[in-house]
Amino acid sequence: MAANPPPVLYRLQCVVHRESASGIIIHDEQNLAPSEDAAKTDAAARFAQLLAGRSGSAALKDPAGRVVWSRRQNTPSGPGAPETGA
Repeated sequence: MAANPPPVLYRLQCVVHRESASGIIIHDEQNLAPSEDAAKTDAAARFAQLLAGRSGSAALKDPAGRVVWSRRQNTPSGPGAPETGA
């Protein structure tokens, strides 16, 4: 019986733009994931939760520090849906 490999520690770093004195919120979180695909899925969901309709950007780094996923969201000041890019 083959053993499952241990989860890998990924780091999600987000910058969320907001209206405040500082103008940004910076999140730096660790994420244990069984695979890179699972880490990317978790990162996309967490990024959407952190933004809550605001502008920002995120990068997911593997244990070696390489960026394996990134995203930016620009929220226009007028009406319309947020623009997202990979």
